[in-house]
Amino acid sequence: MRNVQISFDENLLNSVDRIASSSNLSRSAVVREALKAWIREREVKQFEEEWIKTLKENPPDLDDSEAWIRVEQWGDK
Repeated sequence: MRNVQISFDENLLNSVDRIASSSNLSRSAVVREALKAWIREREVKQFEEEWIKTLKENPPDLDDSEAWIRVEQWGDK
């Protein structure tokens, strides 16, 4: 792992320290986990935006959708 220096305002640092202490984690571990979650959230949001754009540019064929619905309903009977 590489060591980096970052700055926090006092309130944020106090929150990180409180969470670290109550979770028996280091300050670095808390920041790493928070950053990983933030990155995953952004990646999911980007994927969703790209998917929506693709659907708007190439809407699905309604006949295909109806065929899938019939298959799903068949399994329920």
